Amino acid sequence: MAYVYINPYKSTYLAAKQELEQRKTELSFATQRISQLEEIIAKLEPLAMEDGIAPKGGLPELCRQVLMSSPGVGMTAAAVMQSIAFRGVDISGYGQPLAVLHMTLTRLCKPESGFVKGKTPHGNPMYAFDPNRRGLPPASPPPVWDDVDAMVDAISKKTKK
Repeated sequence: MAYVYINPYKSTYLAAKQELEQRKTELSFATQRISQLEEIIAKLEPLAMEDGIAPKGGLPELCRQVLMSSPGVGMTAAAVMQSIAFRGVDISGYGQPLAVLHMTLTRLCKPESGFVKGKTPHGNPMYAFDPNRRGLPPASPPPVWDDVDAMVDAISKKTKK
């Protein structure tokens, strides 16, 4: 039976060569990522070192700003809370921050305000700003008259005044 001689150095050589290529690829990626991170840090450093501008107004004004920044787009209270957090405001100090937001958002949804409350397909409350409804009286159906005589009397009273 024949035997095959395997050079013990060749398998080590091939493994080392493969690892070297892998490390070069990793080094290239790491170098590229380091330069990206340095650029991000350089651009964000002045912004991060500022004290920032404290929000003017309270929670209702912040909610109003969030909803008005994307008119016609429905947002849940959780989405509003996330948007407020992106603006640098932490409302986690409230015992139930979502409950506070729901109450605040519901209060914004008055007739003629432009703010409306609806439901998501899952039945959760959703809030939006509709600039087309701002300043308009709430849509009310015309009066329904069951009695024609009562309708004639009501119209004649209005015309006599």
